[in-house]
Amino acid sequence: MKYSFDVHEFSFNKIKNGTRKIGLHLLDKKAQNIKLGDILDMRNTSTGEHLSCRVKGIGIFDNFDDAIDALGVKAFGYDNKHELMLRLERIYPQNLRRELNAVAFFLEPMFEYQHLTDRGEIER
Repeated sequence: MKYSFDVHEFSFNKIKNGTRKIGLHLLDKKAQNIKLGDILDMRNTSTGEHLSCRVKGIGIFDNFDDAIDALGVKAFGYDNKHELMLRLERIYPQNLRRELNAVAFFLEPMFEYQHLTDRGEIER
């Protein structure tokens, strides 16, 4: 399955350049449906650019704090936990952070390359 997510430019660029390997979200109805191997289509909210990522792992935690402690801030593309928590607090309302668990999607960016249709094209 393929799921679409709007992502702020700052986070989008971290995923694109490889410094962010994990997407952290609340475990809402949409996130509950995502399985290993699914594709997350990330749309940069500033530029409209898209980046597809395959889900290669999923971790469920009681809250964002536990997820960050378990996985480390570097996996999210940050140098310190405080900055990451501030960004998450700006995105997700406090009442939802209290009600829902956190989910970490381990991401593998899928950069589009020219696809060759048969082996003969490779040898030419």
